[in-house]
Amino acid sequence: MQFIAILLGFLGFIAVWYWRIKAMQEVAKDGRKVVETVTNLPRKMRFKSKTGKGGLAVVDDPREAATILMLEIAQARGTLTERQEAAIRGEVMHHFEFSEEDANALIGQAGWLSRNGGASHVVMSKMTDFVRQSPGMSRKELVDLDGMLVTISEAEGDPTDSQMDLLTIYRDKTGLRV
Repeated sequence: MQFIAILLGFLGFIAVWYWRIKAMQEVAKDGRKVVETVTNLPRKMRFKSKTGKGGLAVVDDPREAATILMLEIAQARGTLTERQEAAIRGEVMHHFEFSEEDANALIGQAGWLSRNGGASHVVMSKMTDFVRQSPGMSRKELVDLDGMLVTISEAEGDPTDSQMDLLTIYRDKTGLRV
């Protein structure tokens, strides 16, 4: 009988400590979520402050404008495909040195901003002007962006006429006639 009481006491001891360890794991998991939320808070607040304003008028970063240009080039072929989105993500990660998560967030934000921007040629013209007039924008960076746009236009094969028209708008406005 004493053996059974000791065994039950030992099993109870193990059960209590198992429950405590599980509770500590949940607290640690919640702590990580809080840290991630606090880390992303400045970016989320900037985005939320922009939501009350209108479309392209809130663009304040040339990288954001460049991503909008890439999306416009891709969507000139039709609905954005996985291959085109992967090409845009790759260009953003490579040229802007973003992580994949940040690149996805930038692409999503750019898509949201350009959704109500109007016709493709209007968006292309506005965003090209914004990029061109951004402080510190060099000719080399404009040429690099042209290469990025060409890469996106070729993601699904040869560029279409509408993609070529948008590339022409970019090149005319930046003085990069090819």
